[in-house]
Amino acid sequence: MKLSTYQARGFYPLSGVSPAGCISVPAAIVNIRKGDYLIDDGGGYATNTATDTSLIFYGIAAENCDNSAGSLGDLSVLIIPFDDKVQFSVPVGNNAVISRGYVGALYDLHTAYQLDIADTTCATGSVGFWVEDFDACAEAIDGTTYGYAIGRFRIAAP
Repeated sequence: MKLSTYQARGFYPLSGVSPAGCISVPAAIVNIRKGDYLIDDGGGYATNTATDTSLIFYGIAAENCDNSAGSLGDLSVLIIPFDDKVQFSVPVGNNAVISRGYVGALYDLHTAYQLDIADTTCATGSVGFWVEDFDACAEAIDGTTYGYAIGRFRIAAP
């Protein structure tokens, strides 16, 4: 599937997300960028430090939120919560150019804003990214070295 937009980083929703369906969560002392995978920092604040989907998943940042110069909870970030009906595109962060052979598997993160197609180890009950399609055309490779995965978040089965 050829994408119409190539974001430099982050999970970009391809299907409609209603602003009314978003939630607001107090931010940790971090700079959150739109499209970041957000988790609980252990104290109830949203942070973008995840490189593992087995952590408590809040959702995807629907906006930028720079609370790096503030205190815990000074700012809140709007989040697209987990919804397996929402399809996203995301840059592949490592390993190889994505191809048809990567479709149909559940993957972990490379960073809070890239997918790790070398890691299909998602803990039972955790959230992973199910790849349904990909874009590795020349334009996509210009956007990111390894192309873009297209898919949805799903719960890893036992």
